[in-house]
Amino acid sequence: MSMTIDIDETRVERNEIGLWLGWTLATAGGMLVGFLLALPLVNLLDLVIAQIAVPVFAGAAVGFAQWIVLRRYLTAGSRWALGDGTSWVAGYILGLLLVQSLPSSMFIATIGYLLFGAIVALVQWPVLQREIPNAFIWVLANTIGWTAGFWTSQLVLPLLFSDPAIQPAASTTVIAVTSGLVAGAITGLALIWIVRKPEIVYEAPARR
Repeated sequence: MSMTIDIDETRVERNEIGLWLGWTLATAGGMLVGFLLALPLVNLLDLVIAQIAVPVFAGAAVGFAQWIVLRRYLTAGSRWALGDGTSWVAGYILGLLLVQSLPSSMFIATIGYLLFGAIVALVQWPVLQREIPNAFIWVLANTIGWTAGFWTSQLVLPLLFSDPAIQPAASTTVIAVTSGLVAGAITGLALIWIVRKPEIVYEAPARR
């Protein structure tokens, strides 16, 4: 069974702001819920297990939160399938696992989030390929969105906290919400722009 979904352009056109706002808040909310739920596990589990558990929690929360928003804009003939939702979530889990495994430095983190955005987009593209014949624009939107979100969170954090010893819950909240809002806003705009573009229909050339 194909996992390609069909987004209803009319529904999107009637409520573009609603889709964009819902998508943005779902991305930020999913990041926040996922990381805060996983935070207690960091002190309870072995470091290696925690590095796996945190991306799984956060990735699942972001993916399913976005999917709940997106489902409302599918055509009547589209049917949500477990495979669709799972593949959508898998992109975030795989990307966050990569980011979590990289050394801690700003340069490496930037490279990590560029790769994170690309992984998310490429894993999700089979679900969206009916709307996006070429994956490039979705990859570009995600790499820009998540990298910009990461850098924005790093700029916002010292503005809110001057004490170097920041509580993990506080720093996690700021980073998750800020990066989620920025990434969600950028990818949400890209999604609406993609959906509103006329679908390209390729026809076989007529025989002479």
